[in-house]
Amino acid sequence: MRLPTQANTTPLAALALACSLLLNAVPACALSSVPVPPAASTLPARVTSVEGITEYRLPNGLRILLAPDAAQPVTTVNVTYLVGSRHENYGETGMAHLLEHLLFKGTPAYPGDTIPREFARRGMQFNGTTAQDRTNYFATFAASEDNLDWILRMEADRMVHSFIARSSLDSEMTVVRNELEMGQNNPNSVLLQQVVAAAYQWHNYGHAPIGARSDVEQVGIERLQAFYRRYYQPDNAVLVITGKFDRDATLERVARYFGAVPRPARALPAEHTVEPPQEGPREVTLNRTGDVPAVMAHYHIAPGAHADTAAMALLADILTSAPGGRLYRALVESGKASAQGGILRALKDPGSAIFVAVAGKDKPLAPAREALLAELEGFAARPVTAEELERARTRLLNAYEETLNDPAAYGLALSEAIAKGDWRLFLIGRDRIAQASLEDVQRVALHYLQPANRTLGQFVPTAQPQRTTIPAPLGQAEIAAMVDGYQGKPAAAPIAAFDPSPANIEAGTLRPTLANGMQLSLLPKPTRGGSVSGVLYLRMGDTASLQGLDAAGGLTAAMLVRGAGALDFRQVADRLEALKAGVSISGDAERVTVRFQTRRAYLPDLLALLRDVLRAPQFPASELETLRSRAIAGLEGQLTEPGALARNALARHGDPYPAGDPRHTDTLEERIAALRRVRVEDLKDFHTRFYGSSHAQLALVGDFDPAATKEQLATLFGDWSAPAPFTRVPRPYLDIAPAAIVLRTPDKASAVYVANLPVKLTTEDADYPLLLIANRVFGGASLKSRLADRLRQRDGISYAVASMLRIGSLDDAGSFALQAQYAPQNLDKLRRAVDEELARLVKDGITEEELAEARNGLLQEAAVGRSDDGALAANLANQRYLGRTMLVSAEREEKIRQASVAAVNAALRAHLDPARLTQVYAGDFPATAEAPARP
Repeated sequence: MRLPTQANTTPLAALALACSLLLNAVPACALSSVPVPPAASTLPARVTSVEGITEYRLPNGLRILLAPDAAQPVTTVNVTYLVGSRHENYGETGMAHLLEHLLFKGTPAYPGDTIPREFARRGMQFNGTTAQDRTNYFATFAASEDNLDWILRMEADRMVHSFIARSSLDSEMTVVRNELEMGQNNPNSVLLQQVVAAAYQWHNYGHAPIGARSDVEQVGIERLQAFYRRYYQPDNAVLVITGKFDRDATLERVARYFGAVPRPARALPAEHTVEPPQEGPREVTLNRTGDVPAVMAHYHIAPGAHADTAAMALLADILTSAPGGRLYRALVESGKASAQGGILRALKDPGSAIFVAVAGKDKPLAPAREALLAELEGFAARPVTAEELERARTRLLNAYEETLNDPAAYGLALSEAIAKGDWRLFLIGRDRIAQASLEDVQRVALHYLQPANRTLGQFVPTAQPQRTTIPAPLGQAEIAAMVDGYQGKPAAAPIAAFDPSPANIEAGTLRPTLANGMQLSLLPKPTRGGSVSGVLYLRMGDTASLQGLDAAGGLTAAMLVRGAGALDFRQVADRLEALKAGVSISGDAERVTVRFQTRRAYLPDLLALLRDVLRAPQFPASELETLRSRAIAGLEGQLTEPGALARNALARHGDPYPAGDPRHTDTLEERIAALRRVRVEDLKDFHTRFYGSSHAQLALVGDFDPAATKEQLATLFGDWSAPAPFTRVPRPYLDIAPAAIVLRTPDKASAVYVANLPVKLTTEDADYPLLLIANRVFGGASLKSRLADRLRQRDGISYAVASMLRIGSLDDAGSFALQAQYAPQNLDKLRRAVDEELARLVKDGITEEELAEARNGLLQEAAVGRSDDGALAANLANQRYLGRTMLVSAEREEKIRQASVAAVNAALRAHLDPARLTQVYAGDFPATAEAPARP
């Protein structure tokens, strides 16, 4: 999912996690023999084609959607099964999600850890997710016939031949329980689960896909196997392939592999549960450890296929968008809340609209609650305006356009539409948003957002109770009639393919320098929709001049879009929408990073707007208070979180720099205090002294005119220099003494482990590519690594475990880092497992098989990474600062290709000494666990 622009971000990541649990791809297993592909197969029959997406169908009932795009160097394969938590019976909650994990545990044709190992070896970005109406499995990879052939064979095989074995269930159950415990750490996630549960009396939408702990722990293997046989069948699945591939060859492969799976004889069970209209407001109260109070309001809404859903999406944007949304103005700008947002659950059956207000620490919740409900249920007195509607329509249609220009993204979007009844509902939803009238939006506001349909509080007897009638689920025949003959818009013209090899990127990149020293990297290339991505780095100050300015520097960067030139915050946001642009600005006292994306036709106007944002910010005092309140609330929410406390303790251990030094790490409390001290005058002074482009790098990748763009950039930024000189703040290697730190965090179901081992190295050292390989083998691959094999697959201790190699390009203060999440009672098991695996790595080294898999995975991952224009722009801008080119990447990849087992083992033994590891454990540990005070 693409992140919204900074101006439109809402703080609901934790809530979205609880709603639709996006999982790291998880291992799997089978029930019968391996199918033998027939000597000849019938090609899938063509059903319909809309906007370049063509549907086919096999005789066994499998639906196939193909959306080829030769301009993309990657391919995405997505298999969606029409089964989710909605289909679970009594005692089976979490079964669909648990089954999703087990589908990575192997088949007779792909035994053991073959599936995750192949994902890692091929550098595939993969995942599996379980939601209310569907389960899907997807992977994005460097386009190649071999990769596509492997994943189609594998998906066809595990559709009906996964083991779903008792041993796999036993090992994976603790992993799923750890995942459940991770969600339990976040009070907002728990509150969301309880609000939704209270809103539904009978329908399974009241159950979170993660399931009840008791059901997850007690589920029988026979029930899981029966669930798998019932729903994992070709007539209940849709295969979606997007990106670069050969249509005819792919259809032949699909027919050969999936056509060998017989159509099942069983009939799927009928579904008839209907949630009755709610008969009055309900309320739940959550009491648990935490610092930041919140209030949520849940309303039942129409099914996702119903026309009302488009109007409700517009209404939700009108309410929650920042800075112009009604909730933002009533809650955040007024100071009654530090953050607000919303979730629209558009599902197969009637779904939900959920809105939230988050207050600051020690702030009363009542004003936020009153303001939230007044806005949500106040449309009769304050109807939707034409200006609000058009602003929301522009935002949502821009989001659709961005998704349709990204085959991987719209492949996943089609998966959600499939779960609602048909893939064309995704496009129909876009059309409905474009056509929705003011009357439509006002009508749904009055119909759905009313007290009797709200779950926030308790039952209140009412003389004349209200009844909100919710449209019934649309039958498949109704949906078929709705989509019958739908043609959509004309398919986009094909785009010429672009070779993302380092040599080709280097050949096409222009590197001019402006008069003031600003460095440009310009890579024009064809893109879908004429998109262009850019990254700008502003570098400033030196060690002496930046003393004590970290908070001021960070707030200065965050305030840039909150009013610039003649435009206020809301007008800047509107201007970005009009330019179909996304802009994200982040930074601290040393560097500001500006990431942006737009279309060719809008690039000149966007660059002109960025000139005002960067050079003429307004720094309004009211926006500083809003931003400060939100930042402080975020930090206060971390004061009891194991992960935040562990990472802070690890960063502070061995820190030799005094307070105020830009390299010093403050405590969370010190960061809060520093934010409170910053004044508007401090931001203006920081901007005046340090901002300028004479030491900046800007990179553009995509569809643009390089000559005209260079000329415009010279006019906008070529005369802009900062008064304060720039000298990079050095970060030399520090020989930090090892330590073991235990932090107690009461009432947190999941514990966090982080560790760090100093490594004296830069990316230019000969050992760097070798350590990249060693790290990938040990814990760098998503699911298949030694750490994952031990802590997740074998011991079932951790849902999320990884190692990272963090090496700089100029400073030699590198590190080898570890992280894991686990249940507090497994502290000793985790310690022992990490110690043993790290010792084994250093003693025994890696094997030839591990080297081959790691090499292939790293190289293919790099190729996929170069296909992301935004990431490529960031790489080019950074290379310009370092005085390097893409040839450095090519040389590094060649060193990875030529690496030997002996060389990798010698490098890891030279740099990775387990005795020098600093380890931090944070969780709700018993008193017997020795716990030194937090640094």
